Amino acid sequence: MILSCAGISKKNRSSKIKNESKINVNTQHWNTTEDSLNFYVHFSMPLNNFVFKKQIDHFSSEIIFTLVLSDAENKTQIHRESWREKISEPYYENTRDPDNYLKTEKNIALLPGTYKLFLNVQDEDSRKNWKITKKIKLERVNYISPSLLFVKEDGGKMKQINFLIQKQDTIWLRTQVNFPPNDSLDGSVIEEITPVEGNKNIEYFVIHNETIIDSGEVIITNAGIQNIYYLPIPITQHKSGSYKIELRYLEETQTTSFHYEFKTKNYWTDEIDEVIGVMRYVLPYSEYKQLKGKDDSEKWEAINTYWKEKDPTPETTENELLSELNDRVKFSNKNFSILMHGWRSDRGRIYIIYGEPQMVDESYRDNRGYNYQKWVYANGKEFLFIDRTMSGDYTLYQERF
Repeated sequence: MILSCAGISKKNRSSKIKNESKINVNTQHWNTTEDSLNFYVHFSMPLNNFVFKKQIDHFSSEIIFTLVLSDAENKTQIHRESWREKISEPYYENTRDPDNYLKTEKNIALLPGTYKLFLNVQDEDSRKNWKITKKIKLERVNYISPSLLFVKEDGGKMKQINFLIQKQDTIWLRTQVNFPPNDSLDGSVIEEITPVEGNKNIEYFVIHNETIIDSGEVIITNAGIQNIYYLPIPITQHKSGSYKIELRYLEETQTTSFHYEFKTKNYWTDEIDEVIGVMRYVLPYSEYKQLKGKDDSEKWEAINTYWKEKDPTPETTENELLSELNDRVKFSNKNFSILMHGWRSDRGRIYIIYGEPQMVDESYRDNRGYNYQKWVYANGKEFLFIDRTMSGDYTLYQERF
């Protein structure tokens, strides 16, 4: 059976495609001067859309962005710029993770008005491209601006997000709050609006699936740069579904929507075809053929059941056998992804089935200049690989038992 020989101990180890749904665009604006606004636009796309090249110690990709802003009424171009983003990931599975995003942002000074945003994203290697257009209406902020959602990472750095996939006790809304002078507005004193001198109270309402589940106030005592603040909003209930957060100040309301979905990764990837491919190394062919004939939900259920039954310590939270499999696939994808995904390669297949060899001998080269690699296991198994393409991609040449 797979994994049995090495045990369960862990080792350290150009066609164009128009697709708008893959690009997430989040925008925000706030006052900067009496006339102009700061227009902030944040773009993100899952990394698994792009082609990555294997480098010595990482995987890389290069993406080209072109952003155009036009006056929606006069259809005249207001702003245009192009730039490149280089992506570097240490592990292959990071490039296939649908929750791992390429993110970039721009800040542009604009006058109030209605604009048409156009973005083109192109993968330099595959030449695939994605396009999106969006109509943007920018108005001066009276008291409270549109908000964007952030979470606080380790170290205190704020990270802008589009949705939540992990439990958060607090999320942060970045917004501009313009506090009126105590004697402005309509000429009357507004002491009752700010009952504590120097404090500014922003009401919030947390709405889950159209039902208010929490409310309260955020009290601001410090001064924000350009009146920009990160407002902490507690999340007291953790349920999957659609959420809205309403901010209210001086009878103005701004609403921010997001989706909350908890994900627990049991496998190195969420791509069912890749998991099924690795299961071919695990199962007898008849069982593998049956598994392939199921629909995706049935496949996941069957795979989860299989590994649950193989758990050597079901009384604990960790499935050591599944963890070892994940480690082996990750290692294979990182080290053997040359001409194909590492788990598909001969070395990847042998590594996944038998684990780390006791010895690797790379001393032999034949008279054609081909390099050989011999893997030796403690139980006497030997595998000889040859690099016929001289690219570092070794194929199985001979096996001995």
